Amino acid sequence: MRRPDVAPDVVVAAQGGDEQAFERIVEHYQRPVFAIAYRMTCDAGRAEDLAQDVFLRVWRKLGTFRPDQPLRPWLLRLATNVCINALRKRRLPVVSVQTDDGADPREPQARDPEASELASRRELAEQLEGAIAQLPEDYRVIVTLRHVEEMSYEEIAEALGRPVGTVKVRLFRARERLRRILGPVLEDEG
Repeated sequence: MRRPDVAPDVVVAAQGGDEQAFERIVEHYQRPVFAIAYRMTCDAGRAEDLAQDVFLRVWRKLGTFRPDQPLRPWLLRLATNVCINALRKRRLPVVSVQTDDGADPREPQARDPEASELASRRELAEQLEGAIAQLPEDYRVIVTLRHVEEMSYEEIAEALGRPVGTVKVRLFRARERLRRILGPVLEDEG
């Protein structure tokens, strides 16, 4: 479940230069900003760097924000734009969804049904992550905002500066691509 937006008085205080108020904003939004950066780059170190860059830009641009509006869509739009610009500057390799046949030392040993189920879920989650990484960046960000950050269509549209209809169409197309990529995996699970 998603946390509510920060209070407008916190934003106003941060706009006035209150560093503690700004720290509250960073603490409140660091997880969703990192999640967007990670989903778009598939690299934790790079995602951390991009998240820091996002918050530096938030600090610099906070004066342009209208505190009577919700901060979350504005901040996540900024995060999305920072990530897209970084990806355009440096194209990243696509992560394969193929897994090795060898045993993964991070996986629990299948001694009991619960361990086997846990290993199966973890493998499916890794395959889903790989499939999301194969999506074009505009689809990847919409999937992340909708399914990871649990944003409404309207919030996504505001965050990306796109019409709601465009968001819905791109999310539909992204889901269709994920179904095609994961088709064999989903058939094996069924």
